[in-house]
Amino acid sequence: MNKKMIGFFVLMSFLLTGCWDKEELNDVSIVTGIAVDPGEEKKYRMTVELVNSPEFGKQGSLGNTPVITYSLEGNSLSELSNKMNVGLARKLIYSHTRVVFINEEIAREGLFGFLDFLERSGHFRNDFNILITKGNPASDFTKITYPIQKSPSLKLHKQINTFLEEWGGDPRVRLTDFIAAIISKGKNPVAATVVLKGDVEKGKNVENNKSLDPEALILIDGIAIFKDDKMLGSIPLKETRDYLWTQKLKHTSLSIPCEEGKVEEQPYFDVRVSRSNTKINVSYKNNNPKLMVKITGETKIQGSECTNDLTKIDVFMEYEKKINELVKKDITTMIQNIQEEFSVDIFGFGEALYRQDPQKFKKQESKWDEVFSKAEVDVEVDLHLLRSGIKNKSFMTDLENLKE
Repeated sequence: MNKKMIGFFVLMSFLLTGCWDKEELNDVSIVTGIAVDPGEEKKYRMTVELVNSPEFGKQGSLGNTPVITYSLEGNSLSELSNKMNVGLARKLIYSHTRVVFINEEIAREGLFGFLDFLERSGHFRNDFNILITKGNPASDFTKITYPIQKSPSLKLHKQINTFLEEWGGDPRVRLTDFIAAIISKGKNPVAATVVLKGDVEKGKNVENNKSLDPEALILIDGIAIFKDDKMLGSIPLKETRDYLWTQKLKHTSLSIPCEEGKVEEQPYFDVRVSRSNTKINVSYKNNNPKLMVKITGETKIQGSECTNDLTKIDVFMEYEKKINELVKKDITTMIQNIQEEFSVDIFGFGEALYRQDPQKFKKQESKWDEVFSKAEVDVEVDLHLLRSGIKNKSFMTDLENLKE
């Protein structure tokens, strides 16, 4: 019996072995960001951003640089990702990569060259953000320190998520989103663009971490428009928010003029969109396509410079009308600008048509972007103004009454 028990425990011990690919922490470096620029002698120049672990420890910072970067040139990202130990001692772990910065020049030439590697490789997760850099080498974006979040890539990852939730100025495009749009029937990809503001060289200094007013910051700038894997151009932040109305916008804030007139001379009232839902489809009349966008949601007033009395129902309804008219105008203008300037469907109207009528879409699939660029646009907005915050009447109304 004892021999049987001993044999049983010996056999069970084989199930307690460790992971076959485990690595000791002292033998690896964690990659949080990657930058890809054109190379001087080879096709690509790849920069990795590595966490300097002691600076992120619970015992507090030692005052050293929070991240370390290293650059190397090669003809493929696959080659470069395995060759970084030319200059680095530890094995690199890429599974914690949060951002891939891509130089605008490379984005315009096409991304097929390394998208396949990033998707196919077992070293990367597919939930990192793709960002297109403008104005500076992509490598610079991995070197700008920040007091609250020391790693540039971790800072951007958090910044993108927060910005989307609070204002809606970033599409939060992950690798899976980008590739899904490339292979989609009737939709082209987009990716956020970022720029550097301030003194870049001072921003790279560890002292930038300790400054009340950082010398340099990475700012979200808008989105890049793609045709398949090639970047065509970009649109600014305001139009990016208008684009996101057609996609996955949850919350945002609007400033609406109280009266008609010159914008710079107008008082405004401010609205918070607390919920929104968007449906897009394509209708046909006499074989002419119409792009349909229907937006519903709820809003509330957060502040007002207007002297109108919101306790009056007609004033309240007029405010709601102004909100809907502004959003409708902005979205319509944005879609028409995309049609005229880029002639590519980044919204997914083609996908919607494919779901509605696969046969009709298949007849136009090869020329869908051309069909999209010439189609009529019809935007319907129904945002309800639920309440005007804690107070109904602004003190501005009382001041106006005192003057009278």
